[in-house]
Amino acid sequence: MFNLAHILYMVISAVITVALLVPAGLFIKEEKYKKLILKIIALVTVALHFSDIYVNFFKTGNVSVSEPHILPIHPCNVVMWLLLICAFLKNRDAKASKALFVFTFYAGVVCGIFGIVLNVNYGNNPTLADWGILKGMLSHSTMLLGCIYILVAKFIKIRVSNCISVFLGLWIFIIDGLIINGLYSAFGLGECNSMYLQSSPIDSLPWLTPWLMGITGLVLVFAITALYEHFALKKEERWFTILKEKINTIKEKKRGLDNE
Repeated sequence: MFNLAHILYMVISAVITVALLVPAGLFIKEEKYKKLILKIIALVTVALHFSDIYVNFFKTGNVSVSEPHILPIHPCNVVMWLLLICAFLKNRDAKASKALFVFTFYAGVVCGIFGIVLNVNYGNNPTLADWGILKGMLSHSTMLLGCIYILVAKFIKIRVSNCISVFLGLWIFIIDGLIINGLYSAFGLGECNSMYLQSSPIDSLPWLTPWLMGITGLVLVFAITALYEHFALKKEERWFTILKEKINTIKEKKRGLDNE
């Protein structure tokens, strides 16, 4: 890991991502084209994820299917499917849809970066000459591109209230992990460690639990969004002002009921 090929890949991937997102954000204004771009990126990501099955078949005549091909074992697998769902959602204005877009953005950025910088498969076999390794890197790059485009296309707004969507979205990871780990246990398949619920993703850091990562993520989202609101929004639009107004409204209603 972090050999010349890996470093070059990270640099080239970052440059291409920026080169695609900047003009897309500047010139693509119509909603239908924004949706089309997101659909294309999401479909390309899924196609890349499964592409090694077909490459191996036409190369060797045999089909080799790994667990992540058939089950969303890792967080990146889940985000890939969430990105696809977001791309094809018809009612983007529904509360559940908005929450899904928000969580997919934040989770996708984190998973995409980690999947490129700290790719486990690349670490075990540090070469881009193997399509199975290269497609894993490419699919993380396209997934990251799609998740950032959610923000660039203004499908979401950076607000402190994003923390609620992230908190709810983290339960998707937890429920997914519990189900898959339960299936492995029920069928005697050994330990799966889906969503890292059974052990840390890094052996040398046993204290790095999903609960700690989730809490840390929520704190970071709050810090980043609060900082953004402080510099980008007027005082009356910031989270603490809105919260204060809601509390005052509740108090006024309560006083009205007490006076009746």
